[in-house]
Amino acid sequence: MTPKQSPLFEPAIWAGSHFKILDETLLPWKLEYLRANEVSEAVDAVRQMKTRAFGQVLTFLYAAALEARAHRERPPEFIRERLKSVAADFTRARPTFNFQGLLERLLETAGEMPAKETALGIEQKIHDYVASIRSAREERTRRAAELLPDRCRLLTHCNISGEIVAVGQWCEVMGKKLRIIATETRPYLQGTRLTAWESAQAGLEVEVIPDCAIAQVMARKEVDVVLVGADRCAQNGDIINKVGTYSLALMARHFDIPFYALVQPPGALASGADVLIEERPVAELLSFQGIPLVGTEGGKEIEGRYPAFDVTPGSLISALISFDGIDTPQSFRHKHEKTAVATPRDHATKENEKYLLVYGVPDLPAYSAIGDELNTRQCRAVLVPEMRPELWGARVVTRELLRRDIPTTLISDNMMGFFFGRKEIQRLYLYCSDLGSKGAVSICGSLLASLLARAHGVPVEILSCSGPTKEKSPDRDVATLMGRRVIPDGVGIYPVQKELLPRSLLNGGVG
Repeated sequence: MTPKQSPLFEPAIWAGSHFKILDETLLPWKLEYLRANEVSEAVDAVRQMKTRAFGQVLTFLYAAALEARAHRERPPEFIRERLKSVAADFTRARPTFNFQGLLERLLETAGEMPAKETALGIEQKIHDYVASIRSAREERTRRAAELLPDRCRLLTHCNISGEIVAVGQWCEVMGKKLRIIATETRPYLQGTRLTAWESAQAGLEVEVIPDCAIAQVMARKEVDVVLVGADRCAQNGDIINKVGTYSLALMARHFDIPFYALVQPPGALASGADVLIEERPVAELLSFQGIPLVGTEGGKEIEGRYPAFDVTPGSLISALISFDGIDTPQSFRHKHEKTAVATPRDHATKENEKYLLVYGVPDLPAYSAIGDELNTRQCRAVLVPEMRPELWGARVVTRELLRRDIPTTLISDNMMGFFFGRKEIQRLYLYCSDLGSKGAVSICGSLLASLLARAHGVPVEILSCSGPTKEKSPDRDVATLMGRRVIPDGVGIYPVQKELLPRSLLNGGVG
């Protein structure tokens, strides 16, 4: 198959004396490439999220090619040390990805080259390697398409650098009907801006949901398969991917939906537990296109947490689709664990905190009680998800907590699973507008929060409230964020609803 590929399938392009990097932060509004003439420019593009996923792989490889060429008259050992320095620069920019391991694979045969040909040989090896990855990715998407049912509603997260489009094109060749549901993927909206955009551009049917709606769409039996990428994988079958992937896998397991991951060779990484999870600057979460999500109250500024990735255990994955085949977690481990070596962490890991999680919009008198609970349970802060699409958490709940001097930390909705998984959430306070014999009714995302709490043994307090504030929100659905349109042309908006939490799910008291 030789379809027209998404621009994201090859987001960095070699141009001889330099290379070009697709600026993904400008999509879908502008298709623009950055010129990289030297390593520092490439590192900046990765650090600033202008490229990620497969784009950061290509950017690193092409930066290494430029560096090798720049020192072609130097001894081989000098060139190797320079390339190790390049890998270290990229690792400091995005510490979760294994740039050092990627370099080691490239240098495996460098010692066999004549000294005068080392730089040229490394550069050629890079171009050969890129070509092999390109064809391997095309084959991987064919394997993924073969796994899908003839009529498939596919839920995906973040962006897999053009591979969702390729899967859709293979489905057309195979006579399969594919409909894509993309999470918007806060804070950078990669699902909306990249996956939904490239899918619509390719003529595929695609809708966007808020990150907090993943349990809702599965409960409504609107999803047949979940398919995600993986920035890294481990020899035991764990994957490391965009934060929110772990929650997706847990929900897929709960609702008995196949969960597939597109992976690359694991290298020497033994377990996902050995990976340092990057925490990005909180400023990237707290504003959008220069507009703050949260105001200041009495001079107090909101705190936030932005873990960029999470770890999904292999036990939650139905199949790992790699460059050389399809594996169950068991067969993947059998294939790779023979050489497993624990990977030492290069940096100190942030110590676990203790939080109380609030979901829903409390009535005004309830906020003081939340502060009392925080002190009684000796927790660091109240953890508040954004609560898309209306941003009730960011715009209303955090404001009222700050007005009462209650320590508050904002996260995006897709980060809840990360903090549950790290055992940082001590209790969930869930505010519901209708408590009846069948259960509790609350805003979108309440089902996800409840199921995450139950999966991790966290107590849930069900508390009555009047419902979302009458305060007008600039956002009614995922078409906008802070009143600014973000949905690309040709993309549908999934109609989210209030959620019924059945009595069988609720293990806390009713207040």
